[in-house]
Amino acid sequence: MAVIFLFIDGVGLGDENEHNPWYIYETPGINQILNGKSLTHQAVGQYGHDTVLSALDATLGVSELPQSATGQATIFTGRNAPEAMGMHMNGLPNRELRAWVERDNLYTQFSQRKWSATFANAYTTEFNKRAATQEGRISVSTAAILSSGSPLRYLPDLQRGEAVFHDLTRRTLKRFIPDMKEVTPELAAQHLWHISSVYDMVVHEFFLSDRAGHSQDPELVKWVIHHYDRFLAELVRVKKDEDTIVLVSDHGNSEDLRVPTHTYNEVPLLLIGDIEALFSLTHLSDLTHVKPLLHALVARKKESII
Repeated sequence: MAVIFLFIDGVGLGDENEHNPWYIYETPGINQILNGKSLTHQAVGQYGHDTVLSALDATLGVSELPQSATGQATIFTGRNAPEAMGMHMNGLPNRELRAWVERDNLYTQFSQRKWSATFANAYTTEFNKRAATQEGRISVSTAAILSSGSPLRYLPDLQRGEAVFHDLTRRTLKRFIPDMKEVTPELAAQHLWHISSVYDMVVHEFFLSDRAGHSQDPELVKWVIHHYDRFLAELVRVKKDEDTIVLVSDHGNSEDLRVPTHTYNEVPLLLIGDIEALFSLTHLSDLTHVKPLLHALVARKKESII
């Protein structure tokens, strides 16, 4: 029994219009999950006995556009980072926000409860050699996993099928490592499930969706949506009845190609599996509620085993 936590950067719930790539481009996997609907605000609701699409507020009571660093920090801690920092903070967290995340996050919280969690993304050895890394300029997701004392996954793990690259197919890696073999998003999904077999929760981060939105490049956005749709569809196909998939974003962006910036749109929380855990929560309205949902999912699974 496992929880797959998919963190996808820069995807809001836009409307059903010509400006929304998540609506105009084909997404057969998402359409099947949502009974023919696309990943839009109009699709929010329950589907069958095991699927719910909810909309979460990413502004968190702080004016101006939501941003990556504080949005991700909120997701990984369950605490309102924009409120604590007094603003939305973009890009990589500064020293104050990084320390704030490291003090208490999903991985350390799980460890305290004797639960197991891991970050599936693969890193290159060059990552550790970068001046930015050595100076502590790392992402929220990296800071969180390192704070737990858990090791990162590297290219040997990736080649053994024990990690997943951030772009799913390893296409980005192939630009720097010509003999790197690309894989299908379906195989990446199978590798993620393989990792989950020995953990209570496995996390994967996909951030090309945010980069594609900023670029306003329709072809890049189309590639991102096509491959992520296939990845998600395969995860759903392979999952067992007792498993749960949770997909969340940190802010809007790629759902509106008219602008190169983030958006104020609510973001998706797509849950496929134990929807009773979602209904057990007192609140589910913004990014601070992702953490208690993940805790509830694992707690319920632990209780069912006892």
